[in-house]
Amino acid sequence: MSMNGGGVPPAMLKEKSVKKPPSFTFYTYSVAGIPPEERWKPMGISDVFFDNREEARNAVIALREDIVADPDMEWAVTVLEKIKTIPLNQGAVLALLNHGPAGIVASCEIVETFGPKA
Repeated sequence: MSMNGGGVPPAMLKEKSVKKPPSFTFYTYSVAGIPPEERWKPMGISDVFFDNREEARNAVIALREDIVADPDMEWAVTVLEKIKTIPLNQGAVLALLNHGPAGIVASCEIVETFGPKA
């Protein structure tokens, strides 16, 4: 039986990798300019998450159209964000419940910026 550098039989490595919980990619949006260390703190405004970039993009565009159409409102520059989660196991779900999205966000990347006009 061949062993890897760590002395673990290949069959055991394969078995362990199968049991690793999945990570996911979601999209959301927020007002531009929020410092990264503040981004996932609860602010009283719930985040809306989407399965794919196109759904998130369409939601931002629709929101911007509604706000720009109202003369009493002003559109704030908004960013579309790509979120990757940590592997989601029971501990991660508990972190989500206790700490909100910050508990499971592994990385966050701005993928598009929306100013006042398309």
